[in-house]
Amino acid sequence: MKIRCVLTDSTEYRQFNCFENSIYTLKISKDYDYWYYDLCDLIDFYNDTNIEVVLEIDDNDLSLARQLYGSHRYNEQTLREYETAVMVHSTTKENIESILSSMKLKSWNLLSAEKADWEKNPIGALLGDIEDFSNYVMLSGFSQNNEIIIASKTNKTINIDINQSYVAGARFYLDAQKLAKDGLLLRDGAHIKVRDYIELDKYLIWYSTPEMLGIDEHTTPKEFFELSNEGFIKL
Repeated sequence: MKIRCVLTDSTEYRQFNCFENSIYTLKISKDYDYWYYDLCDLIDFYNDTNIEVVLEIDDNDLSLARQLYGSHRYNEQTLREYETAVMVHSTTKENIESILSSMKLKSWNLLSAEKADWEKNPIGALLGDIEDFSNYVMLSGFSQNNEIIIASKTNKTINIDINQSYVAGARFYLDAQKLAKDGLLLRDGAHIKVRDYIELDKYLIWYSTPEMLGIDEHTTPKEFFELSNEGFIKL
């Protein structure tokens, strides 16, 4: 298993992932202020696994990245200046009951091992994601990207339109500061994530569903993420 990393000067993206040269590829732009965190996190995280990292990076850029990165680690127990104290995980409507019953957010691979009738493939398989991603619960900031992924999963096709119709599930707002302090928050250069599962009784602050927000479950990623975030801010 391999991951290819390319450093660019693009002004169009912070990161861009694709399946290129027959390898899952992450392109990181130096135009983003914290590019060196992403680059060094990726290298160090995967060097601690059995996944090979193929670097297409100038030696001078790598040396500069290491200098700027300093003593940071991908699993450091404090949040960085650009990371939010609260992070979000979204799920489909079908998963809400089992999540609240177990009080755990679980990785795709863990659910696959537990449930005989679980999905055949994660949505990321359509994007060429490597299998290792499925060992983690993925987190993000307050963005709409979570809902775009859930909409694509629900509608069974990759679609980045924030106004597409879908059946919304739930957004879980988690204490990222505590996850980091407890040594659970991991950074692989592309994602912020937790291995295997997250115990909600320890880290959940609040969650939203369409019913709780007073809207129809048939909504759009834009509407659901905006109303959910507004609801959280009003707590």
